Amino acid sequence: MDEKNLENLKFQLQQLHNEAHEFVQSIPPMQLYGAIGVVIFTISFFLIIRLFKRRASNTIVLTGLSGSGKRVLFYQLRDGSSHLGTVTSMEPNEETFVLHSETTKKGKVKPVHIVDVPGHSRLRPKLDEFLPHAAGIVFVVDAVEFLPNVRAASEYLYDILTKASVVKRKIPLLLLCNKVDKVTAHTKDFIRKQLEKEID
Repeated sequence: MDEKNLENLKFQLQQLHNEAHEFVQSIPPMQLYGAIGVVIFTISFFLIIRLFKRRASNTIVLTGLSGSGKRVLFYQLRDGSSHLGTVTSMEPNEETFVLHSETTKKGKVKPVHIVDVPGHSRLRPKLDEFLPHAAGIVFVVDAVEFLPNVRAASEYLYDILTKASVVKRKIPLLLLCNKVDKVTAHTKDFIRKQLEKEID
């Protein structure tokens, strides 16, 4: 841009500034103050609404000890299959889908964001990434292999229940006893009582 164009632009901006100043001077002060007040009130109102309005979360976090059956549950929720032969995951498995049980229903069915967080102790910090957005937590317990893992399960459950994001948002937690159809499985009442005893 050469110097002549720059001077021309500067002159136009100065002229625009002068016209705006004259326009503001021609408005009675009470109207001007009223207009400014309305603008400030409107902006403040929308900012306050935006701050306090929470979007309803649709994220459900599946967690529990490694090998408890979270991955199988994930696949059953997604497509009704058990995907036998799944292995322990090292990364969270997440997907948004309409629950398999809801696919036959008519009308508007909302998809759910399901996150399967690995249960290995070294990978548990990944849970913290998803809890602030969670609408609910499903803690999966293996009902067959429960007694050897009762202490580890109760410690992990306690850690989840005392996390600041869970306490602050009062995120509901469902204790899901997996493999209860097996002959050697413990009952849900026994599992609940044992976990309560360990946590106390």
